[in-house]
Amino acid sequence: MFRKIDFFILFLLLSLILPGNALCAGKARVKHLTSITGNKEIGCFGMLGGVFFDEGKERLYVTDSTNNRILAFDADFKYVSEFTGGGALAFPTSIVKDSKGRFFVAEPTKGHVLMVDMARKSMEPIDFSAVPQANPIYPGNMAVDSADRLYVVDKANQRILVFGPDLQFEREILVKDGQGLMDVKVDAAGRIYALSAVDGSVCVYDHQGNLLAKFGKRGADQGEFDFPSSLALDPKGLIYVVDQHKSQILVFNKEGQFLFAFSRLGWREGRLHLPSFIYISKSGQIFIVDRENARISVFE
Repeated sequence: MFRKIDFFILFLLLSLILPGNALCAGKARVKHLTSITGNKEIGCFGMLGGVFFDEGKERLYVTDSTNNRILAFDADFKYVSEFTGGGALAFPTSIVKDSKGRFFVAEPTKGHVLMVDMARKSMEPIDFSAVPQANPIYPGNMAVDSADRLYVVDKANQRILVFGPDLQFEREILVKDGQGLMDVKVDAAGRIYALSAVDGSVCVYDHQGNLLAKFGKRGADQGEFDFPSSLALDPKGLIYVVDQHKSQILVFNKEGQFLFAFSRLGWREGRLHLPSFIYISKSGQIFIVDRENARISVFE
């Protein structure tokens, strides 16, 4: 029979040799597929910002904030092209695309959200003049709904800015106790999900901005957050939240009940080190910006 010390040593050995998600609660549901890293062709990745997968063109777009560029990869994650806006792109972070083919890219250091046409190599900031002014706007992560409304996290003012399909400002959603507002996503029914890092909460609003539900909190227990930084919704409606400091992904059902977590701190394939952003494609592939490992980790 194993003594307790023998079992502990065995557990440590397994944690070193098994893949990053093999010992986690979600091992039957999520597995590591591949990692996308810099190479001789594109150079080293800098600090990575956002990820978007274009289902129609089967292209993955990644913002490399440090190197002021947007990189495109094909469905096999091979490098295709680079966009810099002729050298004018400055510290791009979040990237999304609407059904009309318009890309939107956040430039937080300039207080801009750009409408980008990569084919024509043109960029134009959207008009913020109608937005109620408080602190200078600091755009963060973004989302686009099925009606082509654009949702922009304004970190400096703890609010979500909503623009119509014509890119005219429609309204703001003030996130109560939203210090550290980090991310926004919109589901097929038009429900808006806002993630705040300071209190570790996910707020769910209807399309008019009325609060429907709230779940999550900071803490050390299972299903609680240390520092949540991004969220995404999978095709089944499950809610995936990146916990940057735990280097884990926590998964909740539609009612906000914790289901499982996957990955852990590490440098091997399938493990994460200070992950900062998550995107889930319609086919269910999970793309995670693994910031300190300078790569995109892909799970399925």
